[in-house]
Formats: sequence, structure tokens, C-alpha cells
Amino acid sequence: MCRILHTTQGAPRAKTGAEQQWLSRQQSDPYVKAAHAQNYRCRSAFKLLEMDKEHKILQPGDRVVDCGAAPGAWSQVLVEKVNSLGQNPAVSVGFVLGVDLLHMTPLEGAIFLSKCDLTEVATHRRIIDLLPSGEADVILSDMAPNASGIKELDHQRLVNMCLSLLDLSDAALRPGGSFLC
Repeated sequence: MCRILHTTQGAPRAKTGAEQQWLSRQQSDPYVKAAHAQNYRCRSAFKLLEMDKEHKILQPGDRVVDCGAAPGAWSQVLVEKVNSLGQNPAVSVGFVLGVDLLHMTPLEGAIFLSKCDLTEVATHRRIIDLLPSGEADVILSDMAPNASGIKELDHQRLVNMCLSLLDLSDAALRPGGSFLC
């Protein structure tokens, strides 16, 4: 049996002023251009590179959990920094695990857990089960809740996320490991 599906396409929606401003900023942002030129998934890769340059968080051989990993730019940096692909035989091979509520396009050298809520204990257990020896050397997070527009509510949701990550670090971070939130 063959079904015919009829669809109609509405007129394109006009961009709001805020959307126009965002597009304008994106088009002129040097980090957006650099991310494109260096094949990073988004500009946030440079934020992690800068923090690591200043604080020396990442080492070859590290086991790292990237919380709120979508779209995966931090994981791209992590794959390079911890040598999870083993491309540098002179140093240890690391491990990268990215976790997010959103779907993430696969990345060679990283394992992604999509559609996983980092505030749930079950997700913490899955992370520990996937980590070599059940421990991470580094737990990173650049995640934030979707904004509701209510400042107090948004702040409380962000604090709750951070507290949940502290619970994860208590369970999964090796003594002396690094936690960045």
C-alpha cells in the first residue's frame, strides 16, 4: 500500500532583532572563523585550550569525562590533548567520555553517551562503568540549563547542575584529579 503525504510549506519566518544580532556577531566573530578553519565543531574549543594553557589541566593518558559535551568541540580538544587515538606513541593513551542530553555526532577517539541526564544517579553509574578502572583523572563541564528567562530559576537550575557534578566527582574522580565546572 502506498500513501501519499501532502505537505505545505509556510512562508519563511522573519528573523527577530535578537536573531539578527546573533547572526551578525557569529559572522564577525574571529573564534567562529578559527573554529571553522581548524575543523572544531564550535568556538568553545578555544575556551578549553586557553584554560588548559594557563592551568595545565590535561595530560597525555588522562581519563576525562566531558559533561554537557554537545556538540563535541571540547571532546575534540580532549582527544588531541590526552592522546586517546594513540597518535603519539611516545606518550600514554588517554580516554575521553562525552555525556549530554543532546545527540552528538560520533567522534573518533571519544565515546559519547547521548540523551543522558547528568543530574541522575543512573547516568553517574554508567559513566563509572565505562571509565577505565572506574575513575577519571579530569571531569569537565561547560553545560548550562536552557534559559527560562526567569533569572532566579535559571540560576538555581545551574547551581543544581553543578552540585550534581560534584556528586559525580565524589564517585568517579581519582584523588588529586581535576574538576572544572
